[in-house]
Amino acid sequence: MSESHKNGKARRTTGRPMSSSDGLRTRRRVRGAKRKNQASSGGPYDTVRRLVPLLVILCVACLVVAVVFAMCSKREIPEGPALPAYITEDMVQTAMDMQEEYGHPAGCTIAQIIQESGADDTPSALAARDHNLFGMKWDDYFADKPGVVGPVEWNTNEEYDGQIVGITGTFIAFTDDVACIEFRSSVFLQSERYRSNPLIQEAIETGSSATMAQGLYDAGWATDSSYADSLIALMDEYDLYRFDK
Repeated sequence: MSESHKNGKARRTTGRPMSSSDGLRTRRRVRGAKRKNQASSGGPYDTVRRLVPLLVILCVACLVVAVVFAMCSKREIPEGPALPAYITEDMVQTAMDMQEEYGHPAGCTIAQIIQESGADDTPSALAARDHNLFGMKWDDYFADKPGVVGPVEWNTNEEYDGQIVGITGTFIAFTDDVACIEFRSSVFLQSERYRSNPLIQEAIETGSSATMAQGLYDAGWATDSSYADSLIALMDEYDLYRFDK
């Protein structure tokens, strides 16, 4: 018989009521257990820390791919006679890009730049200041086109009935040379009189710069009666046919 029974007393097994301090200790233990579980499972911050290096690696990989793609897509410029010094590699590459996209022979594009902006190492003031490499005239329709700054006025000479006349013309100002070359193919030559010209259509189909020069004059690009011949002479002098397809 147990001691308690010997003494005639029964030991009480029920606990005492929980005090407020007991509840506080219980809540602390629960919070501590939660923190321990979060620490063991890593938690959201630990997940982010693990993802950051992966994201950095992914970004670097994307950058490398973009650089390699740009280098591979950049065409090699054919060797030949040196062009005027102001004609940059970017300008030549853009002329070749426009040939690829719109079919306008690159040799004629470069010949036009030399004809309109000058054969010297220093370009005309219109080309140097306003990046208008082709002497393209202003129209309000061009106001919101990419790369267009606005209209500018310059003194120029034009041929009428065999006579050279000095006039003040309103030309297009561009943000840079590349924008000007892109505008020529994507906007200016898309007007009806150029797009529907049979010679220009033939030049696009055959990739012929000489035919393109004849088409430009035929469609009214310039008033100079010898314009096409001048372009073709430049193609011969600088071997610009090397840039055609």
